[in-house]
Amino acid sequence: MLMAHLLRLPCRVPGWDAAERLPGLCAPGTAPAGPAGEQPALVGMLTGVLGWFSARVAALLGTDGTVLDGLPGLLLVLAWVGVVAVVSALSGRRQVDAFVLALSPVVVLVGFSAWDLLAVLLMLTALLLHVRGRPLPAGIVLGLAASVALLPLVVLGAVLLQGLRDRYLRDALVVLAGTAATWLLVNGWTLLTAWERLRPGDGSAAVGEASLWRTWARTGLGPEAAGTGAWALPALLLGLAAVLLLVLLARWDPSVVQVSLLLLAVVVLADRQHPLVHALWLLPLVLLARRRWVELAAWQLVEVLWWTGLVLPGRALPGGVLLGQDAQEWLTAARLLFVVWFLVAVAVDVLRGRTAMGGAPARHE
Repeated sequence: MLMAHLLRLPCRVPGWDAAERLPGLCAPGTAPAGPAGEQPALVGMLTGVLGWFSARVAALLGTDGTVLDGLPGLLLVLAWVGVVAVVSALSGRRQVDAFVLALSPVVVLVGFSAWDLLAVLLMLTALLLHVRGRPLPAGIVLGLAASVALLPLVVLGAVLLQGLRDRYLRDALVVLAGTAATWLLVNGWTLLTAWERLRPGDGSAAVGEASLWRTWARTGLGPEAAGTGAWALPALLLGLAAVLLLVLLARWDPSVVQVSLLLLAVVVLADRQHPLVHALWLLPLVLLARRRWVELAAWQLVEVLWWTGLVLPGRALPGGVLLGQDAQEWLTAARLLFVVWFLVAVAVDVLRGRTAMGGAPARHE
């Protein structure tokens, strides 16, 4: 968190106009300022408790409360420590995996300006509980994770696919029930009073410049409709069906980590946006499923260079351009190719019987 704070020091220097020259770097995040009304209910509950606590402590100490403004950031630091600990538990004796994860530059860039870290921690905790044969706690934690973001549901999908493959659905159904009940408990009031906040998008949202669809359209190889994201939903359904067939027809049992990564990669590629925060979700699963240091370092370097070109445009640098438009487009394509590579490589690992860290859950007959 200290590195993330130092990185954004120019945004706080009076007279530098950094917010205008570096909008990508100085854009306010959800962590320091607290959630707006459109934030998930669980995030609102957490920041509400933090706000109440800050106000009471400030009143007790006779201060204006600004000294406690960093509490949300501190919570995210603890969340990242938890992520590293859970990955260490899933890695077994490979403690170096957790060390590499702790030093990830992507976390410094985006981890402490959004609430995704909290959801990543809950998702991985649910994964660990499932692996250790505790389906009900796994479902409860997964329901909390899904109350922050929908991406953790890939773990639920992986659990259900494993249950279908093994023809042993009891634990999978317990996870499903726990997830649904917890999500309804947290979001029930919002569901009744503000359904539009939870309603899925209708597919009319703008397609991001870094998305697969806009990149495909820029190559000139795809149809004109590709740039509008019209194929996003069909591609998502096709990709999920392909993962389903792979899991059910594979000769060897895949790890729940591998299946989760396959599903997450499909969702990320089919998404109409591809922000840097997607790397935050992929990173722990890639580390557990692949464990290739050169591959991981190259991917992280591409992500950092793409972020640098995004937040430091040529006009922000006196006398020069850091990355040209062509270089930025190549980096955008490289980011997507890495996700495609992870998808293909893990699928090949599943077909060859190479199991990731974090095996199948224990069964309770």
